[in-house]
Amino acid sequence: MKSCFVFIIGLYSIFCVSQNKLAQQAIDELNEQLKTYETLSPFGNLYSIKDLKLSKSDIKSFEDSDDIINDSLQAYAAIETIQHKISTLINIVFILKSTEDFDLTNKLYDEISYQKSEDDKLHNLVLYAKSGGSYQSRLSIIYYKENANYQKVYETYTDEGDGSLFHPDGYDSIKTLNTSTHIKYLLQGSVKTCGMCFYNYILLIHHNNKAFEVDFSYATNSRSYDTLLDYNDSNQTITVNYQTDDLSGPDCFCEQNNEENIAVLDENLNLEKECKCLFKFNGDTFVLKEESETVLKRN
Repeated sequence: MKSCFVFIIGLYSIFCVSQNKLAQQAIDELNEQLKTYETLSPFGNLYSIKDLKLSKSDIKSFEDSDDIINDSLQAYAAIETIQHKISTLINIVFILKSTEDFDLTNKLYDEISYQKSEDDKLHNLVLYAKSGGSYQSRLSIIYYKENANYQKVYETYTDEGDGSLFHPDGYDSIKTLNTSTHIKYLLQGSVKTCGMCFYNYILLIHHNNKAFEVDFSYATNSRSYDTLLDYNDSNQTITVNYQTDDLSGPDCFCEQNNEENIAVLDENLNLEKECKCLFKFNGDTFVLKEESETVLKRN
């Protein structure tokens, strides 16, 4: 009986070593694809199939299409092909590492950004989509560890998961807030949506009964790069400071009634205001503690 137990432990150890080795190989290949992706531009002309290191099956998928010209791919086809490879390799890594907590910090080529929660359960990987427009869109993949296994809960590229919950452009930071009922995650991000359009967003969520629930959310849409939407970890407050314009609407709204604000845009377009909001975490969610508005300009 003892020898049987030792044999099983030995097999499990070999299995774990083998999985870790395969996971490292997938990470290495992922970094190679990220290096290739770095060289691609939506404004490029053609990219050599040889330089892209495409397989025979990759090449075959472009038969009878306008995407391939002689031995090269059109820029958009090259970008989408490498995006697919990156997405697939990320999924392989999380499948192979599904039974253990792990950290990809400083292990990925810097063409991709990586954020994780302090409890190692929530992971977000973000890649510029290289769409070519003034909207600097990104591809976001989010994994969450549930019942000892990582599950993909959202991906922009494949349109998996809850797009109404997670922002498609991903997040720049993930903070973990411990409460008496749940571990909560504060996700914060921003994206440039046009030449002078800046969208900032923050989201507080927790996982409950196999799904994420929203506890708090706030977003600003402004033409000012100096718009502030920031979380202070030391005192658990969120500070908002923005200037009204045609994107935000004419009035200050700390309660996020943006539809109503935009609806009255034409009535007060001659006013320019500075808006300030302060939210404080009360152990469960963020509540409004202070708000103010200052008229800066009358046209």
